[in-house]
Formats: sequence, structure tokens, C-alpha cells
Amino acid sequence: MKRIRKPIYAAVLIAAGALVPQIFHYLGGAKAGMMFLPMHIPVLICGLLLGSLYGFAAGLLIPFLSFLITGGAMPSAERLPFVIAELALYGFASGLFAALLKNVYLALISAMISGRLLYAGLLCVAFYVFHMKNAAPIAVWNSFVQGIAGVIIQLVIIPPVVYVLKRYFNDRTNQQNNTDA
Repeated sequence: MKRIRKPIYAAVLIAAGALVPQIFHYLGGAKAGMMFLPMHIPVLICGLLLGSLYGFAAGLLIPFLSFLITGGAMPSAERLPFVIAELALYGFASGLFAALLKNVYLALISAMISGRLLYAGLLCVAFYVFHMKNAAPIAVWNSFVQGIAGVIIQLVIIPPVVYVLKRYFNDRTNQQNNTDA
């Protein structure tokens, strides 16, 4: 039973990551998604709770599923590779930093910085190497400014949620161990 828990928890977070943004977009349009960054939350939680590989998988799958669910509207086809790369790194880095730093806040901030640096780097490569006009480096600054509310929400919500879920998972594991003994 223990071996299937992580994949089940990851599947729930991936489903939430694909569906919750639809609510934000329905209520507030595309601007709500860019402002509140609802896809980021389940990816970061997945990495912090379940580790790098599950976080990486969530970061790969969530934007792709959202793209499929919305018929290519969210994220748009031209933004999809950038969003997948950024979220995959968020998931991987949050799990890695959680294991290394043993502090949810530091791991979260480190993962968020890592993801944004990758996003900026990819936009610069797309702009300067592939001459993609919509990938101008100013897009990094614009996405940061637009997403500041989402970053604040992540910093306020994610650490307590991770703490509560870790405690719940540990309590369940202890109960399971006590009934097995």
C-alpha cells in the first residue's frame, strides 16, 4: 500500500494543477492565470511533498494537460514549451531543495528563483538565437510584474499546506505501522 501512495497523491496534484487554472481563467480571463499563477502551486507542492521526480513529472504534465483541456488556449502553443520547462524545473528544484535544505520556505524560494532564471534564459535564447519576436527579454520582466500576486500567494499558502500535508501523511504512516505490528 505504501508504494502506491505517492503516485496517487501526485495524480491528485496533477489533476488539480490542470483543473484549478480553468476556474481562474473562467472567472478572470487569461489575465487571472498570468496574475495568480494557479498551475505553479500544485507543481511546487508536489515537489516539496513527494520529491524531485514527482515534482518534475507534475511540471511536465500539468501545462500539457491544461493545453489539451483548453484546446490549445492555456497556455498558448507558442508559450507551452517555456511553461513546461519552467514548471518542470519548479517541481524538480522544489523536491531537490526540500531534501537538501530541510526548510520549506528556503526550498520554495530557491525553486521559484531557479524556475524564473530558466524561463528568462529560454526567452533570451528564443529571442536572440531563433529570432522569436514574442520572446523578447522584456517578457521576463512583464511576467514577473504580472505574477507578483501569484508569488505572494505561493509564499503565503504553500508552506502551511505542505506542513499540514506532511503531518497528515506521517500520522497516516504511523497509524498504518501500528496496525501492522
